Amino acid sequence: MSAELPSTGELQNLLLGTRSPKGLNDYLEQHTVPDSKFSFSQTFQTLLEQHQLSKAEVIHGSNLDRTYGYQILNGSRAPGRDKILALGISAGFSVKEIRRLLECARTGILYSPSSRDAVIIYGIENHLGLMRINEMLSDIGEKIIE
Repeated sequence: MSAELPSTGELQNLLLGTRSPKGLNDYLEQHTVPDSKFSFSQTFQTLLEQHQLSKAEVIHGSNLDRTYGYQILNGSRAPGRDKILALGISAGFSVKEIRRLLECARTGILYSPSSRDAVIIYGIENHLGLMRINEMLSDIGEKIIE
């Protein structure tokens, strides 16, 4: 039976407890991978394969321009936060998966105390489509996902 991977919080605690260059090197060797492994496009492609989805169907459901959507998914354009949310929601990804995509793109994670993000999280968790989530955002006076 394989050991469970440490959570991000546990890794943070390990890193904060590191007090020497050797300790940092040990941490890096045991608990990290190069940033290049966390590219948005690679991570999105992996999730598409896991969910057995095509880029075309996800782009179509995201309301993004087709060419722009392909440029984002192929890594030739850097996506903004809302574009990632639109693609992730269109794909039916979980909150955890969308958070991972946001982290890979370094665009800021979903933050539960934010009323906008709370509606988005609720919508994702309840498998609501992008249009319905945008209606809910509009109803409370928050910016829609564009």
